[in-house]
Amino acid sequence: MKCTIMELITDFAPIEKLLLPNGCRFADDARNVINSWDSNDILACPGSGKTTVLIAKLKLIADELPLKDGRGVCVLSHTNVAVNELKAKLGQSAERLLSYPNFVGTIQTFVDQYITFPFLRQFADASIQVVSNDDYAKHLYNLICRTNGSLKWFIDQQYSTCGSRFESVEKFLGNVYVDDQGALRLIGVGRTLAGKDKKATFNYSRAVQRLLSEEGMIKYNDTYRYTLLALKKYGVSLRELLSRRFQYVFVDEYQDCSNLQRDVLDALFSGTETIFQRIGDIDQAIYNSTNDDTPVWQVGDSCISIAYSNRYSQEIADVLSALRSNQEAIISSKGVQSIKPTLFVYDGLTRLKVIPAFIQEIQSNGLAKPDGIYKAIGMFEHVSGLKISDYWPSFQKKINQQAAVHFPDYILEISSALTNGCLSLSERWIRKLLSKVLHYVGIKEEAGKEYSSTSIKRYISHNFPQIYQSSILSLSQIDDFSYSAVEEKIKEIFTALLGDEWLENLPDAFMQPHREPQTANEDSHIFCDYESSISIVFDTVYGVKGETHDATLYLETETKKSSDIRRILPLLEHKSTQCQNELQEKSRRCVYVGFSRPKYLLCLAISEKTYVCHEIAFSSWKIVDLRSKYAI
Repeated sequence: MKCTIMELITDFAPIEKLLLPNGCRFADDARNVINSWDSNDILACPGSGKTTVLIAKLKLIADELPLKDGRGVCVLSHTNVAVNELKAKLGQSAERLLSYPNFVGTIQTFVDQYITFPFLRQFADASIQVVSNDDYAKHLYNLICRTNGSLKWFIDQQYSTCGSRFESVEKFLGNVYVDDQGALRLIGVGRTLAGKDKKATFNYSRAVQRLLSEEGMIKYNDTYRYTLLALKKYGVSLRELLSRRFQYVFVDEYQDCSNLQRDVLDALFSGTETIFQRIGDIDQAIYNSTNDDTPVWQVGDSCISIAYSNRYSQEIADVLSALRSNQEAIISSKGVQSIKPTLFVYDGLTRLKVIPAFIQEIQSNGLAKPDGIYKAIGMFEHVSGLKISDYWPSFQKKINQQAAVHFPDYILEISSALTNGCLSLSERWIRKLLSKVLHYVGIKEEAGKEYSSTSIKRYISHNFPQIYQSSILSLSQIDDFSYSAVEEKIKEIFTALLGDEWLENLPDAFMQPHREPQTANEDSHIFCDYESSISIVFDTVYGVKGETHDATLYLETETKKSSDIRRILPLLEHKSTQCQNELQEKSRRCVYVGFSRPKYLLCLAISEKTYVCHEIAFSSWKIVDLRSKYAI
């Protein structure tokens, strides 16, 4: 008898045959999640196959379409990866899920399509279009010049007195906004241009409304502001309408949602007739930070855990269990080769022996193979204390030697980083290129300083944090990392961020290659051991999130007079179960993500000052003391 959605599945064989490798089965807790059709949170440990579990649920729903009362299913993620995986694994079933009344896509697209744009249509005669700050400011200033002489005089006066860091009055205007208290302010300088009840503020707001009405134009960083306005005015109606539209709503990687995204989604679906399931791992929330003791994700009372991992051995699972916020044990369900986690202890004379020792462990455990994935990762890449390049000085040296000069040089570096699976390195080169482009288009920091690849983070966070993050992730998902494909994608991303005219502002000389793409293919972030034919890829924890390696080496790094490993030693020693401050919590999550990448071999390199008096934390590890091994 064909089962219905609300019935418990007892025969998992058909769906396991469809979605899992030959002979594999879902663990019992994964089966419980598949059989769960109530609103709840689903916490899944690293390597649990939570995306496959979600696809299994969607397959069951697809087989029952159309649902009762014509309702559909909504699947939300941060990228289009889930959509692609649906298509690949579900075949014809996917087509049913990708058609009305269902929605499968990103959170940003969903919010725009169902809330922000419909809300704004009542104020606009034209189609809604989301543009960059610069493009928006040009249109707004033109409108002000045509319609409001007093506001133009005010803007020009403010620009003349506090706009020295801006190339033009339009650039200045692009950084003007109305804050939550209704005052007119300037981004980045903490300056109030006009109070809530001032004429200038009133005229500015009217100009913004008129631009929306006549041209349907809004800025990227205003989309969620309008979303909140829509929820404030029509929240009850929106909840009711969406509840009638969607019977099921699934949010994948919920821990990576921003505070604003969580507030919007919870306001729309929590406590409604819609089955609302939030899926993720709170301990892998490394892209968000907190300024207080409030968890990034407030897990509800109705929670189901997937504690079985298909990735690594029980030895690695036991280490990870001590780092979980709920202290729930992770159980290895994969019959993989059992290798003890390995600890390398070094001093100032033997730190450079860490990488050779890692290669030796790969070899001695029979893991060396042509297609093997071996990575050395750390939490901090650019700090004054211990950093990744301290374990391999050529890492930083080669980066400096291969400094990009012209636009094609940057594209080359980005392409090379993506080809070798180093997302964090590619993102760093994108920031470097973006700072160079801002120089040519006339956008500067406070006090007229040029943006650097580091300070530009502030510019991004102020202007387009969601767009930038989704753009970087979409770049990593393109099928072809060739020079031409990456160049096309980068131009597309920069147009989304800066508007259509940015490319026109770049000098011809900057667009000419400094070095030929085909001859500059040396990888600055890869250590190649030619004797063993093993290549070690260097990256940060942020760059490897979501990856799986054959062997992973975690490198202790330092900042603010301590290290990531020293901060989490009380957890490894089982002396504490809670973090005492934000930095310790951040370190816990990063170490947790880093330690959970390998299938077979987990290695950790720490200094002797970290190891001294803390041997108990590593009682279950294999200890390789480089100080004695390489003693002179």
